Amino acid sequence: MKILLISCGDVATEAGLRFHAAGHQVTAWRRDSSKLPAVFTGYNVDLLKADSWPQIDPETDLVLFTPVPATRDVTGYERGYLHTAHRLIDTLKVSCPRLKRLIYVSSSAVLGGSEGQLVNETAPLAPARPTAQVLADTETLLAASGLPLTILRAPGIYGPGRTRLIDLVRSGSAQLPTQSHWTNRIHRDDLAQAIVHVASLDQKAEALYLATDSEPAQLADVYRFLAEELGSKIPEISTEPPASRNASDRRLNNARLLASGFIPRFPSYREGYKSILANDSSRHA
Repeated sequence: MKILLISCGDVATEAGLRFHAAGHQVTAWRRDSSKLPAVFTGYNVDLLKADSWPQIDPETDLVLFTPVPATRDVTGYERGYLHTAHRLIDTLKVSCPRLKRLIYVSSSAVLGGSEGQLVNETAPLAPARPTAQVLADTETLLAASGLPLTILRAPGIYGPGRTRLIDLVRSGSAQLPTQSHWTNRIHRDDLAQAIVHVASLDQKAEALYLATDSEPAQLADVYRFLAEELGSKIPEISTEPPASRNASDRRLNNARLLASGFIPRFPSYREGYKSILANDSSRHA
């Protein structure tokens, strides 16, 4: 297959390396293509500048779209996600008449769910923040495009170089919450492999998957596990009054992705964080 990676950061680079290892031809767009692996055909592309987009090979089979916000406010999300998606749809319809699959990596932030509710792909869009609304609008736009689309909704991505919880425990800054706080995550490598897996499904691919690991976890349990692995003191219980429950206190169900044949290397946070602490892999520039 001929594969195009648009906005090729850490996750897309890992997926691209796996595609290349399987014998596929990989082209990647990034602002600074010098940071891409030498096995990719790289282009310097600023997605926010329409005149910088190169011509897409009409024989492209698969496009992976992993955008990032231009800035962290609503306007930045609109520019990085929604406006770019508009342009991408128009471009692919003209340039890629034989496109087999467009894979868009979205976020579970577009979902609701509270009090430990188990959420799957049938849940309605219910973004709680203005930036998440932009992500939901981007999904809706792409889904209405008529392109052969699969959306992967990912929760918190962790992995090499993504060590916020580890750093909090090491520094002694972590605090155990005083109320239920369900968390969901996926290791960078498993998200990359999920992308490759969905591409291999061809016409059998569903339009939407929750790309999360198999074990939602209470934040307190994750902190305790990391403290034990690091040989650090178990974090103290927070002295702050409990925050009001928000829409992110939910458990994500990955049954649809598993049923498609996907087997995660890191089915829970335990395997994933052990791999990070063992320095089993590195983050791509």
